Amino acid sequence: QAATRVAVIELGAAGTVRRTTTAASDSAVSVDGVASFWSALHGYGRKLQHAGMPMVPDLFSRPDSGVVVGLTGVDLDNMPTLNSLMNENGDETSSNNRVVGHMEVPGKQCNKMMKNVKQMDAVETPTEIKSTFKTRAEESGISGLQLDVTSANAADVDAQIASLINDASFENTKTVVLHLVVEEEDGAARRRDLARRLEEAQGEEQQDGENADNQQQNNNNNNGFYGYGYYNAYGEWVTPYKTMFQIQYFNVVLWTSLGLVAVLFFSIYLMVYMPLMADTLLFGESARVAYDD
Repeated sequence: QAATRVAVIELGAAGTVRRTTTAASDSAVSVDGVASFWSALHGYGRKLQHAGMPMVPDLFSRPDSGVVVGLTGVDLDNMPTLNSLMNENGDETSSNNRVVGHMEVPGKQCNKMMKNVKQMDAVETPTEIKSTFKTRAEESGISGLQLDVTSANAADVDAQIASLINDASFENTKTVVLHLVVEEEDGAARRRDLARRLEEAQGEEQQDGENADNQQQNNNNNNGFYGYGYYNAYGEWVTPYKTMFQIQYFNVVLWTSLGLVAVLFFSIYLMVYMPLMADTLLFGESARVAYDD
C-alpha cells in the first residue's frame, strides 16, 4: 500500500522539536495530524496538536522558519540520500543527518498536505530547489515548495537534497525546520513492501532455525539437562528435570544428615537413661571415719 512519509529535519541550531516515546509505526498519523503539528510548531501562540504524535514542539524554543518540501513520484531505490533520510532504521546520530523523527500517512497524501501550506512554490527543475528553499527560509512561519520527481531528474533531486542538508550557512545562526514530504510511486512502494516482507520472512525462518538448533542442543544433553525446558527472561535455561549428579548429591546429603541426627538422638538417649551405681570409694571413706570415732 502506498504511503506518504514526512521527515522532520533541523537545520542550524537544534532543540526546537522533541521526539516522543510514540514510534511512527505505532501511531496512525493523519493529514490533519501533520497539519496540527505544523501549526503548533510554526504558528503564532501555542496551538494544540493531535494526541499520540511521534514529535512535539519544544516548550521554550521555537524555530525561526519552516519549509515544507513536497516530492511526488519518488523511487527511493534510485535516491540514496533521500532513502537514508526517510529510513527510520538509518543512522540518525551522524553529523550529516539531523533527522528528528518521522511521520507516515497511509495513501498518496502529499497534495493534501501541501494545501495546508499557504505560501507554496511549484518548482519546475531540481536546480531551483536550493535557491527557493533559501528564499523561503528567510521568511518567518511556514512555507513550502513542491516538485514532481521522475526517473530523469531523480539523481539531480537527490544531489540537491544532499547539498541542502549539508549547507553550512545554517550552522548556529538560526533554526530552520525542513519538513520533507515524500510520496512514493505505486511501483516503488510495492517493491519496497515486497522486499520488506521477504526480509521479515527470512528473519523469521532464521530465528526458527536457531530455536530448533537450541532445542536440539538441549535435547542432546549438552548442558546436562534432560527433557522439557525453556529460557526465562534472563536467558537462562530452566527445566524441572534433574541431572544424575544432582540426584546423587541430594541423596548423599539427605541420608548423611539423617544418620547424623539419628546418632545425636541415640547419644542423648544413652546419656539420659545411663544406670547409676553406688560410689564405693566414697562409702569406704565414710566407714573409716566412723570407725575412728
